[in-house]
Amino acid sequence: MRIREINRVDDFKSMRGTWNDVLAKGRDKNIFLTWEWLFEWWGHFSDNKKLKILMIEDRDEIIGIIPLLCSTYRTFLFSHDVVENIGLNSSDYGGIIYSDPDDGQLKEMFSLIKYYLDNNKLTLRFDQIPGDSKFFNILKNPSFSQDSMFIGEKNTGFSPYILIQSSLDDHLKMLSTKFRGNLRKGEKKIEKKIGHIQFKKFSTTISLEKNLIDFWEMHQKKMNYQGVPCFSTTQKGFLTEVAKKFAQNGWLNLSFLDINGQHASGVLGFEYYGKYYYYQTAFDPDYSNSVGNIHILYILKDLIGRGLKEFDFLRGEEAYKLRWQPKLRSNNRVVMMTKGPISRLKFKMLNYLFLFEEIKKHSLLENYRLYCYRIKQMEESKKIKFKTVTQVT
Repeated sequence: MRIREINRVDDFKSMRGTWNDVLAKGRDKNIFLTWEWLFEWWGHFSDNKKLKILMIEDRDEIIGIIPLLCSTYRTFLFSHDVVENIGLNSSDYGGIIYSDPDDGQLKEMFSLIKYYLDNNKLTLRFDQIPGDSKFFNILKNPSFSQDSMFIGEKNTGFSPYILIQSSLDDHLKMLSTKFRGNLRKGEKKIEKKIGHIQFKKFSTTISLEKNLIDFWEMHQKKMNYQGVPCFSTTQKGFLTEVAKKFAQNGWLNLSFLDINGQHASGVLGFEYYGKYYYYQTAFDPDYSNSVGNIHILYILKDLIGRGLKEFDFLRGEEAYKLRWQPKLRSNNRVVMMTKGPISRLKFKMLNYLFLFEEIKKHSLLENYRLYCYRIKQMEESKKIKFKTVTQVT
């Protein structure tokens, strides 16, 4: 078994088929590890960084792929080089790609990764690793971090998700009496006082360009209404190109809730191996706040009819997500480095560096507005009562 390093973008580009084949065989597969997502991200956000994809090969067969890039984090006092997963900030889940190796291969593969990091004196950062992933549980095993390797872990939040039931009524029974009643009343009120509700879904390239333009216009209205920074041209360009590629693969689920033929709510969602990913939302502030939840109701009905297994709200514990009585999947940061006397202190300092880098992306006013928005969401979320003990993975 060996590690082969990929540094050329042309080599990355040529890996599409092999990449997705290896990913499809693994237990930890998700839409954010697909070649389409990561290659498009690289094209929009790499900023002349060095590509460092690690291919794990056993007898000339690729059994694992670790999509990485090299970054340098700086403050006024010092800087630090970090190798980290491609797709940071845009991806709701991270990790590594591996097929379905037997226990012996898996043990050898992770021993090889440890040796590679130690031998090259690298600091490796993975963000948004799902708490229920096999990869995360291997890293948490004390036997993995013993000897020369330090592994620091930090929870970065939670992703609410719903296991899709066999009928819409089964979902409604799980909700609080008040929320269930508000959903039904809101739908009837719109139909009676405003106009006809229609659910529209687009999953192919037909008329996709126009529908994406409509979505981004409404998304900007939503962000302005909430008082938070709007998406940059680069962010919108990235997601527009991703949507086109996903549509070609049957992974796109762009939907609208129309009232009297006008868009009231929109969701840019994805589908991958039986899971629905609720990635970006948009709404017209001229309509009631309930249109977003009514839209979710229609999405659920569609997913039930097509036999999907999971509705993933993705990162963020906003109140509107928690009202659906979801389970919670933890998102985690893992930093790996050669063990030393100040490893733990170094890990803490790196977390401050990562936070500082995020703060630098916005102006003081934008950071203040984001802070106020998050505090408001936290206060609203605390009011949500769960009918059963929420399962956290």
